[in-house]
Amino acid sequence: MNFSNERWDWLGDWLKRRGLPGMAVAIAGRDGETAFAAKGWAELRKRPIEEDTLFELGSIGKTYTALLALELLDLQAPVTDYLPWFEVRSGFGPIRIEHLLTHSAGLIRGTEMTADSRFDVWALRDTDAGFAPGERYYYSNVGYRAVGYALEAATGERYPDLLRARILEPLRLEHTEPEITVDVRGRMAIGYDRLHDDRAPSAADPLYPATWLETGTADGCLAATAGDLAAFGVALLEGRAQTLTSGPLLDSGHGWSYCYGLERKGSIVGHGGSMPGFASSLLGDLESGLAVAALMNGPDEHNATEVVARFVLDSHRGAAAEPPGDPEPSPPADPPAAPLGEYAAFYGRFRSYNPWLPGFRVEQRESGLTASLAWGDDKPLTQLGDAEFRVGEEEWSPERLRFDAVVDGEALRANLSGETYYRSDFA
Repeated sequence: MNFSNERWDWLGDWLKRRGLPGMAVAIAGRDGETAFAAKGWAELRKRPIEEDTLFELGSIGKTYTALLALELLDLQAPVTDYLPWFEVRSGFGPIRIEHLLTHSAGLIRGTEMTADSRFDVWALRDTDAGFAPGERYYYSNVGYRAVGYALEAATGERYPDLLRARILEPLRLEHTEPEITVDVRGRMAIGYDRLHDDRAPSAADPLYPATWLETGTADGCLAATAGDLAAFGVALLEGRAQTLTSGPLLDSGHGWSYCYGLERKGSIVGHGGSMPGFASSLLGDLESGLAVAALMNGPDEHNATEVVARFVLDSHRGAAAEPPGDPEPSPPADPPAAPLGEYAAFYGRFRSYNPWLPGFRVEQRESGLTASLAWGDDKPLTQLGDAEFRVGEEEWSPERLRFDAVVDGEALRANLSGETYYRSDFA
């Protein structure tokens, strides 16, 4: 493969224009050949990216989890067969393992609220299912965490140990770690996020080291080199990808369909991921047998890793391809409107110390009451009770925002789908 760093000066320029720190890219084929290129920094202005630099993979880990589940669990079994304590408020039928794997259980998206993420799964009893299991696709991290605990219950082994024994060692993925701990931190790139998390991403917004966290949960806890991830992609194309997409394919948007821990669009399969300070994409082509991994130690903006991975894959399988350009400007925000007295207690800024969703603002816009979430993600709010709102425009959305602790006419505390936030009107 002709894949030298010298041919990739455009990537370095592209990263600089976008204000991003660095990216590693690898492509592998059925012949066992792997090529690697990298631009930018593993640690800004101190350490370059090398072939053995580890990056956090984020939700690409769900593909590994699905492989374990298909081997070790009964997909048609109710989750409570493995986790008797699993509970969600619901007027629908039981949630089965298959529903968790296909993101069709009707659960909230979920963030890691605690160091022991079993609590995040246990706390689902305080949430409502948005729709009948299997009815539609709605991405849920906490659902995959439940799969991980089901795997542990079924086998008596830790999830990271299952990853190592059943996937990493058989595939000889020697540069992949099954959990993120301080022991591997020195081999990893430094993750970076924007200084401001309460507005749309901007290349002019400075980068700062992202919050460090340890994790071993089944929604995404691996760290790997680009070469190892590409090699895993080739292993998927040898039959595993077909198995992972042989069940119910649910529309996941933009022409993609999601099945068991893997998306498919025609002959292309893949998964993306993000962690605080990291973004990743894995794409594979079932026809050519090529797999591409793109790993970045920066904020997950404008699908940067997927755009690069798709260009590399297309250019190596003979499709017409041009290097990625700059992203389209973000659409203008819905104009502000005069506050309404009935919502006076809820307006303002709320924050937590959760790096996944560090804060949000409640604002009145011309379109209605709005939760302006981190990094410019705005969601309409629909009132369901005196101090309870549905988050999102879909009537079936399971996400809820609740307020309490009202002092001097202002709610001091908010709960967004299980995570607690406190008023922080400093800016």
